[in-house]
This record gives sequence, C-alpha cells and structure tokens, in this order.
Amino acid sequence: MDDLRLVIEINSGYVMRHQLNDIGHDDATIRRAMRAGILRRIRHGTYVLEAAWSHLSPTQRHCVLARSVLDKLGPGYVASHHTAAALLGLDVYGADLATVHVTRLDGRSGRREAGVVFHRGTVVPDEDVRTVGGLLVVAPIRAVFETCSQSSVEAGMVVASSAMRDHGIDAETMLEAGQQFAHWLGSRRARLAIRLSDGRLETVGEVRSLHMMWRHAIPRPELQHVIEDADGRFVARTDFTWLAARHTGEFDGLSKYGRLNPDRSDPGATVVAEKVREDAVREQLFGMSRWSWHGLDDHVQPETAGMIQRGIERSRTLYTRNAVHIPLS
Repeated sequence: MDDLRLVIEINSGYVMRHQLNDIGHDDATIRRAMRAGILRRIRHGTYVLEAAWSHLSPTQRHCVLARSVLDKLGPGYVASHHTAAALLGLDVYGADLATVHVTRLDGRSGRREAGVVFHRGTVVPDEDVRTVGGLLVVAPIRAVFETCSQSSVEAGMVVASSAMRDHGIDAETMLEAGQQFAHWLGSRRARLAIRLSDGRLETVGEVRSLHMMWRHAIPRPELQHVIEDADGRFVARTDFTWLAARHTGEFDGLSKYGRLNPDRSDPGATVVAEKVREDAVREQLFGMSRWSWHGLDDHVQPETAGMIQRGIERSRTLYTRNAVHIPLS
C-alpha cells in the first residue's frame, strides 16, 4: 500500500493499471480493491484512491482526470477550454467535467473519443502555451475565450471574472487579445460574457447573482461598496449596492456558512454575526436583500429578482424621501 500511495502522489492523484501491475497488484487484486472501496476506476486503465477522491471537489476531480489524459498523450497536446481553465485554478461553472478538452499541436483534425475532445487549432507554443505542474496548458486569456465561446453567458462570466480577479487581467485586455478569435463560433457570446464580468466578484455565487440581475433587467449595482458611519468608521462591505436607492444585496453561500466559515463548530455564531452586520447596515439607512444558491436556480430566479427589485424600491421610498441633493455645478 505504501508503494501505491507513493505512485499516486508522484502522479498527482492517480495510478495507471500498468503501474499497479509493476508494484505487484495483478488484475484480480485490482478488482478486489475496487469491490472493497479502496480503488475507483475513473477511466479505462486509470484508478484513484476512493478515500482521497471522495474529498475532492468536482473541479479538482477534473484536474486529476485531465492530468491522467495529458500524461498519457504526451507533449503533442495542450490542455485547452475549460480543462485549461481548471488547471490554471480558474473558477469553472456549468461545464461537462467528465470530458477533458485538449488541442493538438500537430495541426491534424479534431475528434472525440473516450471522454476526450481533441480540438484542431492554431496554437503558438511561445505565445499561447504555459506549463502548469509539468503539463502544457493554453494561456489564461485563451482558456477564458475558449471556455466562454462554448459556454452560456453565465458560465462565461464565472471563468472571466475569476481570471480578472486571480490573474489581474482586465476586460479590455481580454477583448483586445480575443480579436484573433473573432472567427470562432460563439465569439460574440464570449465577448458579451467578458464585458459583463468583473474581478471584484469574489465567488461563483456573486458572479451568478450579477448575471441574474442583468438577465432580469435589475440596474447594475456597485460592487464591494464600503459603508461607513457618520464618523467615517467602517460598518460593512456589501456584495452589491444600489447607492441612489440606498439598498444593498448579499449573496449568502456556503463560503459563509460552510467549509470557509470561521465558526465551523458553531454555525449559529455566523448567522448571529450576519444578523448583527445587517442591523448595522440598516442603522446607516440602507436596506438589504439576501438570497442563497436556491434563489439562483433558473425556475426561482424571477422570484429572487422580483424580491430584489421590490427591496430597491422600498429602500428608495424609506431612505431617500428626505435626502438633500446638492448640485455639483
């Protein structure tokens, strides 16, 4: 077992059948290990430890799968599309993570087989390719544009906003670099997704929330606005703020109440803290709307959007009625 764990560690998460054979595990032993829940087969001739696999996120599992494919294919292929985005550490949403995308460097025609899509495209190694963990991966901007061109606007916004936030790439740079891909099918959708994206969005839930607002014609809010009291003391930083209406919006995802919760042993402490924070925001004469992952489901979005719109109008009535407006000129 120690030899098995060492091989899996060297491979960054997987082991091939021939490697299992080399360390003394014949096919009958492999089948017994699978029945016992020790090994799991993730593709033909490729296995992982079940205990480790069960703790990986879907994107992390895709990265292990992609590494096993690329290691087997060799240097004539480069990870591309959402596979490249995942390996680059970008947020990926709405993608088929059971399928690995690669682009051929030999210019030969593309095909699809055994859970791998082989793309044919012009890839300039010195310009379009990076090395990530020993694997050839297309550069971040190309990965974003490829993913956006084959995704919905919402999914495209997720990966593009992640690139802006984590790689410091602004929208104009992406759009300018993307002109070379203007002939691709889906390029117009990609450009729209990039224009709607923003690096200040901190989570997938926030990106999807902004897409919901665009989709349902809610005015685009200020992002990560800091609210201060009359003495200039910090009160809160809100996900979304409609300043003219003195209204705020908060997406409550698992990052606040789940694995990233600083009070994991007492989730109730976070709920109480959030209530105190909301009360502090309201004391500064700002209203607040809140929603969760469920509120972003397609069939629930119209209801969520309506709730936000009503909240904006209610705050406008309550908190701006007696506001004094001083003209700037």
